[in-house]
Amino acid sequence: MPATTLVCPHCEKTVEIQVSSVTRSRPCPECGQMVMLQMAEKTTKTKRRALLMTQNEPTNAPPAPSPGPAAFQEPQPLPGDAFDRMRMDPEIRQFRRKLMIGAGVVGVIVILLVVWSLMPSPAKKTESLASKLAKAGGAKAQNENGGKMVLPPDVALMQPEEPMPQVNSGNLVFRPPGSESLKTASALPQVTGGDLAKLAAAEEVIGKFLETPTWKERVMLVRDRLRVAPLMSFYYSKNADGPQAFDSIVEAKELSPKFSQHVVVFEGGGRRVATVEHSAAGPRVDWESFVGAGEMGWSDFLELKQAAPTLFRVFVSPAGHFENQFGSPSKLQCYSLRNISEPGAKVVYGYAEKGGPIAKALDYQLQLSEDATVPMILRLKFPPDSPVDFQVWISDLVQAGWVTP
Repeated sequence: MPATTLVCPHCEKTVEIQVSSVTRSRPCPECGQMVMLQMAEKTTKTKRRALLMTQNEPTNAPPAPSPGPAAFQEPQPLPGDAFDRMRMDPEIRQFRRKLMIGAGVVGVIVILLVVWSLMPSPAKKTESLASKLAKAGGAKAQNENGGKMVLPPDVALMQPEEPMPQVNSGNLVFRPPGSESLKTASALPQVTGGDLAKLAAAEEVIGKFLETPTWKERVMLVRDRLRVAPLMSFYYSKNADGPQAFDSIVEAKELSPKFSQHVVVFEGGGRRVATVEHSAAGPRVDWESFVGAGEMGWSDFLELKQAAPTLFRVFVSPAGHFENQFGSPSKLQCYSLRNISEPGAKVVYGYAEKGGPIAKALDYQLQLSEDATVPMILRLKFPPDSPVDFQVWISDLVQAGWVTP
């Protein structure tokens, strides 16, 4: 093991210490204090020593006597704070210097970007009002005109508005946001005092119609009562009669000078449309459209499987149920038919020949409407020997809507 001569930092005596390639500290032979020989080792395998030392490599000298038991001691922890030793490391100090320089460069770049964003954009090369006044000799013009400021002929305090195109009287011309073209808006239909009075009278009649205790009193408030009275008698013989509790009447609108439509909101949330005819005798409720009446009872029609075409008021919507005699979707068009004349009325499927006049008329009415279901008056019939009571032929489309002229 080579011996190294060095000066002990504790007792300041020159001593020889046995070292090796992995030696970091050894006890001083004189004073016994630990002497640190190495601090760190770079990746280039260059060692940095704590003390200047000269290494004696004996060639033919006899081996040095082994030190006594007191010379061999366990490695002792290095004195001082580990953080202070690491802070004074040259590599850490160099890295910290580079980090500070990088942060400074980034800060300078950010400041330059902020200053650049705050700089005003280049001014357009146009003469301002002040420059035109200066060229015209503003001060001189004021003195010559009794202290009044005279603007140059090509300078105006307010720019003239763009001329608007000529439109018909009563229309509103405007420019939509984000558009350069002008649009013409049609005026809303005016609601006169007479119209409001007509709708109010209609709502009053509907309220009395719903509050009457029997159909015999109610028939006096319906339109075409001489024809409708037998239908009402038959209808209320199979359905409950009496006043109907409602919450309010909303969404009143005038369909034509003769008819107005109102939505009745029942207690519990149900809604139904009531149509009123404005006649010379006063407003009258269209009872048939209000209850969805047909030429016979809906349940009777399904039970008897009526083969003769029968008129009904139903809600129509597209469907796709095919079975039994109506099992060919390539030849038939299917529709869902719902009747409201009876509580819990059964929904049935109606069929028409695909591409035929009835199917085309039904599809046309469905396409015209914004709703999924459309009220229509249809003539329905069962096929011979029908095995079920929920599949019928649509033999005719009488009209769209439930109110007859």
